[in-house]
Amino acid sequence: MFKLIYRNLLLYYKSISNVFFSFLGMLISLVIYIFFLKNNLVDSLNNVPNAAKMVDTWMVAGLISIVAITSPLSAFAQKVEDKDSKGLYDILINSRFSLYKVNILYIFTAIIEGMISTIIFSGICYAYLISQYKYELTVDNLIIIILYIVCLVLFASSLFSIITLFINSTSFSSLSAIVGTLAGFLSGSYIVIGSLPKTVQNILKYWPGFEIAGLLRNRLMPLSNNVPSTVSKSLGVVKDNQSLISIFMLIFAFFIIENIFIKLKKVL
Repeated sequence: MFKLIYRNLLLYYKSISNVFFSFLGMLISLVIYIFFLKNNLVDSLNNVPNAAKMVDTWMVAGLISIVAITSPLSAFAQKVEDKDSKGLYDILINSRFSLYKVNILYIFTAIIEGMISTIIFSGICYAYLISQYKYELTVDNLIIIILYIVCLVLFASSLFSIITLFINSTSFSSLSAIVGTLAGFLSGSYIVIGSLPKTVQNILKYWPGFEIAGLLRNRLMPLSNNVPSTVSKSLGVVKDNQSLISIFMLIFAFFIIENIFIKLKKVL
């Protein structure tokens, strides 16, 4: 079992280009925010105390949620390649595992890669906050933030595991581009949620990426009593952890749905 996970991880990290462009995409998002988006957001909150620090932590929370969604997808490139090259059948014969068990191993690979990438990127973002504001993060907040990241990586891995059942190598790159764009919008990072129509705001609240980003903002942002609740709500800050229960129920449902699809198709 662990040999297949090790093999998938080895193939991913052995490709220097895969790792480089994966982290390059993350860093580009951070650089674009710092040099092109930050000033406009700070100016729009010029009456709010610690506006620059609040905006920086707001964006960092959003970027972390984007990476937690997009990074597991890159791990499934190997699954799609194995399926197209018929290497999957060699794995099934040699391992004597069922299709469902093999697919679970691909999910574990995606979870590991997603956690590694997201934690490294979070460390880079934290270093930026320290350099700008001598930002301090308590141990309790750090543990809770990691738990939020785990939750989102689990969700993304289970979701993309289903989607990649139905695509090939040709369409995988298109999927990656679409997911990268949508993840930023749906997390409320590229556009402040308060500026969107009410209907769109209500739809976004059902997307786990937005919920986790909001919970991260609540942990990272220096919200004082002087900040009106309307401002924090407009920035997409979420304080209710009950949404996590729904996310875990959704993850469980994905595993059941995927098992049904695999049994119906008899192929990954």
